[in-house]
Amino acid sequence: MKKIFVVTAATLIFFSLLLTGCTGTSSSTKNNITIKDSPSFKGSCFITGKVIDNNTNEPIRGANIVIFSKPIRTVTDLYGQFEIIDILPGTYTLQIFCVGYVQKDIPDIEAKPDRLIKLDIRLEPRPDNN
Repeated sequence: MKKIFVVTAATLIFFSLLLTGCTGTSSSTKNNITIKDSPSFKGSCFITGKVIDNNTNEPIRGANIVIFSKPIRTVTDLYGQFEIIDILPGTYTLQIFCVGYVQKDIPDIEAKPDRLIKLDIRLEPRPDNN
């Protein structure tokens, strides 16, 4: 006896999403902050991003990124990029500062399990640097 399998278009789309890891994900972007929720992050929360000069669009290396009121900090690399991993759930304020630039605070960053928060941060040069 032969078995016949009927494959619908919806079944094909579901399996293609499953194979590419796109099931159970959601993302949103607002004010240069992209938030992506996905079980593929295995319970962790990550904050990543890039810090650039608002006037020149050049990356800023050596900028400090601090989670205010926590002993968590990092520094941007040669390309202005940074990463903070395994953040405990909570709502935080990020402080970004660098010599020659005006400090920027980003309030209400909500860390949750299975979340990636990507920031594109533009710093203004200090007016007294001219």
